[in-house]
Formats: sequence, C-alpha cells, structure tokens
Amino acid sequence: MLYKSLTSLGIGAASVDTRLNQKPYYAGSPVEGVVFIRGGQADQQIDDIYLYLVVHYLKNHKKTSFILHNYQLSRAFTIHKNETKEIPFQIELPLVTPMSTGSYPVYLKTGLDIKMAIDPSDQDMIEVHPHPVVQKCLKQVEESEFILYQIYNQYDSGSKAHPFQQVFQFRPTGRYHGFIDQLNLVFHLSKVKIIMDLEMVRANQSFYTTFAWNPDESSRIYINGRETLSDPTKKLKDVLSRKPG
Repeated sequence: MLYKSLTSLGIGAASVDTRLNQKPYYAGSPVEGVVFIRGGQADQQIDDIYLYLVVHYLKNHKKTSFILHNYQLSRAFTIHKNETKEIPFQIELPLVTPMSTGSYPVYLKTGLDIKMAIDPSDQDMIEVHPHPVVQKCLKQVEESEFILYQIYNQYDSGSKAHPFQQVFQFRPTGRYHGFIDQLNLVFHLSKVKIIMDLEMVRANQSFYTTFAWNPDESSRIYINGRETLSDPTKKLKDVLSRKPG
C-alpha cells in the first residue's frame, strides 16, 4: 500500500524513454521510434501514451511554445512492477512543420497518462529540414545573389491552422546590394496546394508577389492570381531577375 501511495507522488513510479531513429527529417516525412516504459515499485494503469510535436514562435518579443500536433500511441494497459515494455511507432510530421533552428527548436514530448498520479514524460529534440519543394526555392533565391540571413517563427493572427509563420529572410549581394534591403519568403504547404509569399523590402516599402501551384501540376502556376504555364522555380528566377519599383 505504501508503494502505491508513493508512486502516485511520482516516487518509484513508471518511467518513459523515447528513442528515435536519429536522422534529419523534413515536413511531411515519417518518424520512427520506440517508447520504452519501465514499471515502478507497484503496478500502474497507463490510460494513454501521447506524443506531442512542439514548436516555438515569437509573440510580443517573447518565445511561446505551441503543440503543432498530437499523436495517440497506445490504448490503456497495466505496467507491472519492474516490467519493461516497448511500444514501436511510426508517425508523420505535418507539412506545416517548420524547419528547426537553434533559436526555434522542434521536439517530440512523450508522456504517460496515469490517473491520480504525476505523469512521467520524456522530451527529444528532432532535426527538421525544409520540405524538398521549399529547399528548391531557397536554393534558387541563393543562386540569384541573395544570402540567407535569418530564419524565425513569428506570430500570425491571420493564420487559422496555427498561430505563426516561418520567415526565411535574405540579404542581397551583387547587383542587388544597396538597392534592395531584404527579401522575405513564407511558405504555406498542404497536400493540394503550395503557396509562396515573396516580399522585397526597399526603403521601408514592400513589394509582394504570391506564387501558388498544385504539387502534382508544377507546370501550371498562379502569380498574384494570374495563371501561367511555367515551372515554379523558373518563374521565381524570372521574378528575382527584375528589380522592383
């Protein structure tokens, strides 16, 4: 009876450790791993194993954490005294998962739901690269004489899916140096549409261009709502070759 009382306070209770296949991921890619659960000094009822995908964004000059997605890995079961249990899993990162950086990490938090007890948890940072489509666009911008200067997640009150957007900020070199102050890119990805918002800033004035296309029909693209037949990266190159104003 004493052990049951102590485990309800987290003393000698079950513990959890999640181990992931250590490799870089990208938005939309699968993540595989195993949840290891070790029983404590008494049998405990585990009502749920949950996995939270957690990101950070900046709001009012303060970092805020946000649960981008949650996954249920198991139904209720009993973990017996000193028992070790392994729960393998495979999940998929949402397409809206931002690239991870030192200032804006992405991590998976695992927890056990135990009634009338302190829930044990584990946290694992993951390395998330941009989606391949985003990588191609970023590469095209760099090849157009821009240098990636900063990546940050900023609060966006207009977003319905999540309260932030990731901004890729570039600084000009070569022919653009002294003419354009900065270039910002924001991507909105789904399985049926890719939207890329481009902002060129010059002398406190912003010039906007919006690209939209179906990932399965990349030869057809909409620029500021007008349809054109062109590859997205080629059209991006054409737009960047023209100076605004």
